[in-house]
Amino acid sequence: MPLEPGDYFLSATNPVANVDQRDLEKLAMRLFERPDVKAARARAEIMWRRVADRLMPADQMALFDDHVSDYCFKCTLVAANTDANFPRVLRVYSEGTEWFGHKVPGAKWGGDNPNNAYRIVPVAAGGRYEVTGQRQVEPSTYVTFQLVGNSTTSATLASLEQLDMDVGEDGRYTLTLDDMPAGGRPNHLQIPPGTLYLFIRDSMGDWERQYPDAVRVRRIDAPTRGPLTDDELAATAISNILSDVFYAYYAQRLFFNGPQMMTPPEGAGSVGGLVTQQGSLGHFTLREDEAVIITANSAGATYRDIVLHDLWLRSLPNRDRQISLTNAQMVPDADGRFTYILSIADPGVYNWLDPCGLHDVLILHRWQGFPDPEAGQPAIESRKVALAALDDALPPGVVRVTPEQRRAQIARRQASYDRRFAVD
Repeated sequence: MPLEPGDYFLSATNPVANVDQRDLEKLAMRLFERPDVKAARARAEIMWRRVADRLMPADQMALFDDHVSDYCFKCTLVAANTDANFPRVLRVYSEGTEWFGHKVPGAKWGGDNPNNAYRIVPVAAGGRYEVTGQRQVEPSTYVTFQLVGNSTTSATLASLEQLDMDVGEDGRYTLTLDDMPAGGRPNHLQIPPGTLYLFIRDSMGDWERQYPDAVRVRRIDAPTRGPLTDDELAATAISNILSDVFYAYYAQRLFFNGPQMMTPPEGAGSVGGLVTQQGSLGHFTLREDEAVIITANSAGATYRDIVLHDLWLRSLPNRDRQISLTNAQMVPDADGRFTYILSIADPGVYNWLDPCGLHDVLILHRWQGFPDPEAGQPAIESRKVALAALDDALPPGVVRVTPEQRRAQIARRQASYDRRFAVD
């Protein structure tokens, strides 16, 4: 259903282009430049450098300043939308861009999925909230709602998933949130003590057609105090910047725990991911003359993707390079499985993963939503081969592309990526 631009939505097609997003980004950028927040940013830079400057390869240290900026702006952006008395909806964890007449810094961190629209809504125990949603004509492949209890959105306290939601024939739905049990209410989340946010993930398999849900929030009961001041929000940003380093470093180290292979799929909830998601992690060091062959099944998952990250655990530049593939973007082998090739040079394989010239990358493969229990468990395998021997090592039926087809593939990627920052 087309949106009606007006006092809230600023686009007829892009639900993220709204007043909350515009105003909270401006607020976060103002907080980011405060002297006290800048001082915290400088301290965080020292903290990161102390654990990395002798560990990281030179090509990764060249990304250090961008990493610290993304990490610190992520912390500030989350802090800007922390007022549960006056809740708003804010997309977080995305690449920097220029829209609404301002240039927003990047906020990638912690194994961000560039195929997701991550949004946060501040809520608190004792408050009563209503979230209204509208699925789009071409909706996201999978959407989840989690109550989380920390600023890294990694401590899940309760969750509601698309497969369990009551959605009207017109795509509309309402979530209720308070500290009482559902009592027969559909789409209800009981807010436990310690809750900070409602964390919304819209996973978009098809960039060319899909949009995230149009979401608005209101607090039903009266606020318990006036709006948080800039000083109070800055104090939260400073706390986030200095304390979130530890979880961010932990998340990064998860990928270093093992040999250079994709790990067996396992649940992501225990390490801060989506509680019903299965994931496989990989860390690969690659020479110019090497390639990694990764083959995975679909396991009947509603949504799947594979994403490359730098060693700081930020997704690689996603618009112009094929650093990720979703279930709508990848093509199957002859046997129905999916083979991806990681190599510095383009091997002419459709499901190529481009490390953007980096010789060390982290990989995350996700499976989300399992409507068919008979479809089998997620499975994945990987092996490194000489690039010159790749053709002989490939499974049967791997789809190839010409240079012209690759250029067309990237052009479609660029056009579809730009939709996520469109403002009519």
